[in-house]
Formats: sequence, C-alpha cells, structure tokens
Amino acid sequence: MGINWVVFFAQIVNLFVLVWLLKKFLYRPIINAVEKRQNEIIGKVNKAKEEYALAEAERKKLTKKIATFEKTKKKRFDEMTEEIETYKEAQMTNVRQEAQKERQKRQNELNRQVDMLHTQIRDLLADNFVALSQKIMGELSTQTPFEQSLTLFQKNISNLSKSDVTKIKNAYKKQNIVSIISSDVLSQKAKEELGAFLSNTFGWNTPVKMTFEEDKSLVLGLEMSVGDIAVQWHLKTFLDDYQEKLNNALMSMVVKE
Repeated sequence: MGINWVVFFAQIVNLFVLVWLLKKFLYRPIINAVEKRQNEIIGKVNKAKEEYALAEAERKKLTKKIATFEKTKKKRFDEMTEEIETYKEAQMTNVRQEAQKERQKRQNELNRQVDMLHTQIRDLLADNFVALSQKIMGELSTQTPFEQSLTLFQKNISNLSKSDVTKIKNAYKKQNIVSIISSDVLSQKAKEELGAFLSNTFGWNTPVKMTFEEDKSLVLGLEMSVGDIAVQWHLKTFLDDYQEKLNNALMSMVVKE
C-alpha cells in the first residue's frame, strides 16, 4: 500500500490552515480575553492592596485616636474623680465645721447655764454657809465669829514649820512690811494684838510694819502676805472646796445626760 503524497501534503496544508484559522479567530481572542481578564484581576488586586493599605493606615490612625481618646478619657476621669473627692472632702469639712460650731454653740450655752446655776448655788451656799458658820461659832464661843477666825488664823501661824518661819523672816527682812487682808475691818486693838503676836512669833521688832485691806470674799478670815509667801485662814477655802466638789458632781450629771 503506497502513500498518496498529494493527499498527505494537502492534509498538512489543511492542518496549517486550520491552526492559522484557530489561532487567528479562536486562540488569539481567547488569549486576549484571558490577558484582559488577568489584567483586570491584577488591577483589582492592586487596587485592593491600595485600598487595604489605605484601610490599614486608617486603622492605625483610628487605633492611635482610640488610644489617645482612652488616655484622655482616663485623664479626664481621674481629674473628675479628684475634683469629686476634693468637693466631697470640702463639703464634709464644711459639715464638720458647721457641726463643730453648732456643738460649740450648744456647749457654750450649756456652760453659760451651768455657770449661772453654779453662781446661784454658790451665792446661796455662801449665804447659808456663812450664816450657819456664824451661828455655830457664836453658840460655841463667847467670841464673835470674826474674833474666832482671827484666833484660828493665829493658830495656823503658830503651827508653821521651822522652814516656813525662816522663809517668812527672810522675806520680811527684804520687804520690811506685812500685808494683812481680812474679811472684816480690824479694830485698832485687834491690829495691835496681831502685831504683838507676829512680833513674838517671828522675833520682829515692834511695831511691825503692816498694811490692812478688807476683802469680803474671804468669808470670816484673814490672809497674811510677806513678799510671795502667804498664810491664811478663812471659810472661803472650805467654801471653794465644797463648790469644786459640787461643780464636779454637776458636770458629771451634765456629761451623763
């Protein structure tokens, strides 16, 4: 069986014509379409990358803004918290001060009323105490209450320790005068007798230099001062002691209330 070369070459020519036709009318449009689509895809990818880059940049900016906002928010929150605490503390201080003022006001009023009560009680006690003392002392002795107080005063001086006597003597040497304060006016006779008593007790030359002053608050008694040294006897001491105990009792009752 032989080869028909005419047919063989004709088929080859047909094949090349077919290939050329396919390439020109089918393959090239497909390649162009594929290239076009590929370019479109690449363009979209590039655009997407650009948009992503822009979005990433915007995200970073937004993240930075959020961080700045959070920082500012925290700072403002801390400032507001501090302002609130400061305001609250100031208000509490004002409330405490007002409460303290009100308490002090009430305490002052209470103290004033207590002082008034003390004064009334003291005056009443003083009057009754002196009256009772005078009555008792008058009934127990032929001397007047003041004369008895003068006797008791001299007794106090007689009972002084040696050191106290020495101090009084030294003070008299420096001052060269004795101050006598009495609840009643001393008669001339009483002054002379008192001067003689002091001269005998302390060994002072007569007449002893003395100044006299009347003070009703002493309540049936006398007080002798030589320099900064004092010797005394009077009912005021007992009255003050009783008054102090009474005041303490009253204050204790007020505090309990």
